[in-house]
Amino acid sequence: MGSVEKGDIVAQRMNPKSRLFFMDPEDEDLDFIFQWFVGWIAYGAGTPGELFKVARKIDPKSAVSWTTEFGNEAKKNEAIAEACLEKGHRISAGQTFLRAFAYYRAAYCAIDPADESFFPVYFKTVHCFTKYLDAMSKQLPHEYVEIEYKGYKFPGVFLKAENSSKPKPTIFFHNGGESHKEDTFFLGGKDAVERGYNALLIDLPYDVQPRSYNPEITAKNFPKTDLLGAYHAVTDFLVARPDVDAKRLVVSGDSYGGLKSTLNAANDDRFAALVASPPVYSWPLAIKNGVMPRQFVMGDAEDSKRAVNSLPWLPRTTLHRVCWMHGFDSLTEWLPAAENNMELDPRDITCAFLSIYAKAEGPELVRQATECYEKASSKNKSLWIGKAEDGADFHCQINNLSLRFQVEFDFLDEALDYNGY
Repeated sequence: MGSVEKGDIVAQRMNPKSRLFFMDPEDEDLDFIFQWFVGWIAYGAGTPGELFKVARKIDPKSAVSWTTEFGNEAKKNEAIAEACLEKGHRISAGQTFLRAFAYYRAAYCAIDPADESFFPVYFKTVHCFTKYLDAMSKQLPHEYVEIEYKGYKFPGVFLKAENSSKPKPTIFFHNGGESHKEDTFFLGGKDAVERGYNALLIDLPYDVQPRSYNPEITAKNFPKTDLLGAYHAVTDFLVARPDVDAKRLVVSGDSYGGLKSTLNAANDDRFAALVASPPVYSWPLAIKNGVMPRQFVMGDAEDSKRAVNSLPWLPRTTLHRVCWMHGFDSLTEWLPAAENNMELDPRDITCAFLSIYAKAEGPELVRQATECYEKASSKNKSLWIGKAEDGADFHCQINNLSLRFQVEFDFLDEALDYNGY
């Protein structure tokens, strides 16, 4: 059980017929990630010319090539942004810092936790995103926040619907298994602000980045009671703010964040609505029933490591990061923590609930999203499926976020009886 078959992927997330640039079946994960960044073009975080120029230079079999080419494009844009800022061109600077962020973020996808550039490149992404927000502060009012739980501190960004203390509906966003708080800006954060909602983007336990600030923030140190305790501390912070409408509090998440947001909603009755893509009620079942090839998580730790290390560079690096962020050396060692901490009863969901899944999703995630919808105790609930005929059939609907957010925010506006503009 020391290897995987050629063409195995980290998870079923896209329609193989819809590859855009990296056409080798072995590069499906690579093309999915590339299309994720292509989707950011709609937010100004990249341009077609720059993205495809970089892609043409990349050797898809080389992580070094990917990191180098995206890193070079990031450095070029960052230098332009700094020059614009020095001359007082704040909008130009902000827009260019956002592109620099996106290209550093793309470069980071290829960097293993054991690599010496792992932390420096991550903090470059944070730096450029922060410079973007600060340059655009008139257009995007925001605050940098830090929420503490049992001595652990979690950094976040509170995006304000408007620069006032008027209470507004607010969305608490959970990150996915590969996403950082800055990425969530493109997974609903910016759309929320444009529609009159506040948005909290934050890195929390079981997310990728808290260990970049404190290596002790691991699954070992956050059993379920403390995981929920950290979530509740965030909600306490939100409901205490005068600019948050505590009766219109929403929790949302994508991918692994779909599980986290569903877990949060099932254990805290202060939420008026939940949006999850997809909602998951048992991460152990998701793992065992096919969210990733079984040989990654079965057998002993050394078998699991050999299987993961036989993968192409992107899924290998991604799974190394999954182990690192939870504080384990192998996926096999992570599984017991998931069994103890990452399950819920869908019947405990009582708030308004939008369950979302994609047609290209693996069958276990489709089953759990459907079962969450069917069993939820919510009086107001809806199920929406991203389909190929709508160009929205990829995991998290990354190939048509505009349609996804039209559906999501129309649901929220009606469920909360709210019209921001």
